[in-house]
Amino acid sequence: MQVGLISDTHGTLPAEVFKLFSGVDLILHAGDIGKEDIIIELSAVAPVRAVFGNTDHFPLVSHYKRIDFFKLGHFNACLNHIIGTPKSFAFQLFKMNKKVDVVIYGHTHKAGQTRFNQILFVNPGSASQPRYGQLRSVAILNVEQTNIEIEFKYF
Repeated sequence: MQVGLISDTHGTLPAEVFKLFSGVDLILHAGDIGKEDIIIELSAVAPVRAVFGNTDHFPLVSHYKRIDFFKLGHFNACLNHIIGTPKSFAFQLFKMNKKVDVVIYGHTHKAGQTRFNQILFVNPGSASQPRYGQLRSVAILNVEQTNIEIEFKYF
């Protein structure tokens, strides 16, 4: 299964995203969507799951959750906009009694991945407003039976 990861569009969806997400089975938007049209446009490519971010307002906050837990193949996944640090978010998951294998998040506009307490944390960066000298970015998760591989796409 291939999953497109996107975050921090802030109302702008660059045309390159459609090419990069061509063939994905699912798209996960990690918040700061900006406007509902972004989700509608992404839905033309594949089904979309999304959470709202700290800059999203009505009606987005009424349509989407702040945090979403779901299965991604055989893995337990969490989609959230702001995590703080992997250590602090792992502690929050522990307090919620949630067993998670992968956390997809945004907010920082900085693409990257890390592992903490056997949890894979992935931030696709920003598709519209990169920071820290990075390019705009999204990511592709290749979800296999026993493994998840991440490929960052910069444009």
